[in-house]
Amino acid sequence: MPNLIYGRNAVLEAARAGRVVKVYQASGLGHDPRLEELARLARVEVVPAARVDAMAPGVNQGVAAELKPRRDWTLKQLLDTRPSLLVALDSIMDPQNLGAILRSAEVAGADGAVVPEHRSAPISPAAVKASSGASELLPIARVSGLPSAVAEVKRAGIWCVALDPRGELPAWEFDFTQQVCVVVGGEGTGVQRLVKERCDARVRLPVAGRVASLNASAAAAALLYEVMRQRALRAQTHP
Repeated sequence: MPNLIYGRNAVLEAARAGRVVKVYQASGLGHDPRLEELARLARVEVVPAARVDAMAPGVNQGVAAELKPRRDWTLKQLLDTRPSLLVALDSIMDPQNLGAILRSAEVAGADGAVVPEHRSAPISPAAVKASSGASELLPIARVSGLPSAVAEVKRAGIWCVALDPRGELPAWEFDFTQQVCVVVGGEGTGVQRLVKERCDARVRLPVAGRVASLNASAAAAALLYEVMRQRALRAQTHP
């Protein structure tokens, strides 16, 4: 079945966003306020648990849903919204990392994400579940190549900042209160050289232990919370 997602949080967020066509719920599930809200928001068919398992192998929590087609955003359309915060994903090949980064981006108040059509995991049911449904709320622009996308973002007057373990600045020394696009690289590869060269700055997350760095999704979450911290502090001091 096309456009299928699973997991209670992911399906509920998609239903809240008005994207669910139909929910398939395994019979015999216990009380859960999320299921009650789902019943109010979408058409629910109770089916044998084996049918849900066949539709969505893995940890599906007894819930799967068919979605309306996802809106396809172009980068120009995303930039036309005058975003304050964007997150660009470079070579994030693992769907769990992809989903986790999209979740952190949405929680941090990002206005959208930029994801390459190649050199990236697809926005699959596993990625949607890992995002806890954030992928259904966050505008996502698919681009043919990230280097050219970074150049286009910069032409729109938005600072592009690469997260790099060898970055020149600690993250807290960069001013994230301005319009900014944060670029996060994949496990092992990091942000590719050409993308880093086109960014305005490279920032690092200093470490105190012996392990050299965080994984991609944890690093993205830490940096995005630094963005939130700076913006909250500025709002308090410049109301």
